[in-house]
Amino acid sequence: MKPTQLLALGLTLALASCSEKKETSENTPQGDSGNLASLVLTSAPDNAIDIADLRKSGKPGDTVIFTGNVIGSHSVFMDGRAVMIMGDPKKITSCNLIPGDECPTPWDVCCDDHDAIKASIITVQVVDEAGKPLMTGLKGLGGLKELSALTIIGRVAENSNESNMLINATGIFVKP
Repeated sequence: MKPTQLLALGLTLALASCSEKKETSENTPQGDSGNLASLVLTSAPDNAIDIADLRKSGKPGDTVIFTGNVIGSHSVFMDGRAVMIMGDPKKITSCNLIPGDECPTPWDVCCDDHDAIKASIITVQVVDEAGKPLMTGLKGLGGLKELSALTIIGRVAENSNESNMLINATGIFVKP
């Protein structure tokens, strides 16, 4: 699957309504993330920007440091691939923060404005030498899970554009 297709999939999932959400299992096997352990950072990098600001300023090829949460759709991790969706919690609100919301996926942002969602989420992936996402899940890496607050170091993928931002991660800090 091409990176732009992955982001389009993520955006489609993010824009789905609350009533259309499907429950996902917290125990879904995500593959062996042991080979990704070198990506886990022990401290947050300095000078991180928010995802909304990154989407405005990041250009393909730029090295970036940004912060956000694992939020954005009912399925934020791609099974069997080192791909996840992140969102800017200063611009969009996950269901767990909406009083009385009983959505089965508290990391979803389905109640927010579609344009705000589109401007505030990105797809993060870990790629091989050929630029393809690794065939292992990210969930569980360094304690990474839905709603985790992260700081990422990476490079804006060459095929990213204003509508679809894709980041090739080289470092991941999971806030305790």
